[in-house]
Amino acid sequence: MNARFLLIPTLAAALPAIAHAAALRSAEVTKVVNDVRLYQPAADGRPAIIGDKLAGNASLHTGRQSRTELVFQDNTLTRVGANSVFSFRSGTRDLEIGQGTLLLQVPKNAGGATIRTATVTAAITGTTTMLEYSPNKWFKFITLEGVAKLSLKGKKGSVNVPAGQMVVMDPNGQTIPAPIIINLAKLVATSKLAGRGKLGPLPQQAENLVTQSITQQTEERSNGTLLPTYVIIQGPGVRGPGQHIFPFNPFTVARSGHSTSPPYPYP
Repeated sequence: MNARFLLIPTLAAALPAIAHAAALRSAEVTKVVNDVRLYQPAADGRPAIIGDKLAGNASLHTGRQSRTELVFQDNTLTRVGANSVFSFRSGTRDLEIGQGTLLLQVPKNAGGATIRTATVTAAITGTTTMLEYSPNKWFKFITLEGVAKLSLKGKKGSVNVPAGQMVVMDPNGQTIPAPIIINLAKLVATSKLAGRGKLGPLPQQAENLVTQSITQQTEERSNGTLLPTYVIIQGPGVRGPGQHIFPFNPFTVARSGHSTSPPYPYP
């Protein structure tokens, strides 16, 4: 049997299309939870309120237990989690996260966007993704629906991350590891950015597409092509040199008829 293996994550996004899409000019703050502040260059930050515009060289910062939502002129939606620093290059489709967590939902036919950290770049087109970044510590990226591409700054090549899969890596690493399959239904049910918490549901089109991805995983589990591992990857991040994520559970692998020896020691 050609089986794949499922992990449960917890969280504390085609380049030519992006190049020809209309540039992002500004984003409107549509939701604010707790401590969210707007910063202009060479100026102190001030509390963000619904209706504020993020444009130019401004940045948005969130505090503990805080999050916010912004919507661009083409309905590209961005949700920023706690302890995050977010900005974008007005006149481009480049978004930047200095640290923290981010959900980005680009509508179909909107042209896509690029999320940049200091070392890793995600290119997405008509896709919903989540990202968690801590400089010099970890980088975590999940595709909820669609397909995203990850690449390293200054290096050629990219890695596709399809719906229901995740990459966790050292942000200073020299290669991007292969994605692993995660329990998408559990992630969405518990996420403060993708779930139905204070920020509310995603736009209906995105909700429908994420539901389709979850339904596909459920069907694959039912017919035995996707097997649970009972391994929980805790957030934030996976830290420390030499640590790996192990997509095999001895009990599950034994039931599927494969070797009961995982490829690496269990953590």
